Amino acid sequence: MKLGTFVIGGLAGAVVVMMMQRNQTMSSITDGMGRMMKQRMNNMKETVIEKGIDLKFSNGSMGSSSNKSNKQSAGYKSKTDGLDEVEHMASREPHVKHEINDVLEDNGQHRI
Repeated sequence: MKLGTFVIGGLAGAVVVMMMQRNQTMSSITDGMGRMMKQRMNNMKETVIEKGIDLKFSNGSMGSSSNKSNKQSAGYKSKTDGLDEVEHMASREPHVKHEINDVLEDNGQHRI
């Protein structure tokens, strides 16, 4: 990018900001948008922290009841559907099936 283009863009941005500050309506609109964006970012941060804590303390199964109901209402597959899908994928690749069977045997579960 050329230096002249950068300077012109910076000056244009500064002019827009000055116009927004002088116009009371634009100032209140941008202030409201700023607050709304800050609130949404805080909500997203809290959601990420909650999900991280749920994953850490529920052994990766997203154990809280609200998350379970959200999963069911959002159309997530049940545990048995997921295992059936894994079994189907494993049937296509013999080496993958062998690895899965080794893991299941180590955990004392039945083989595929």
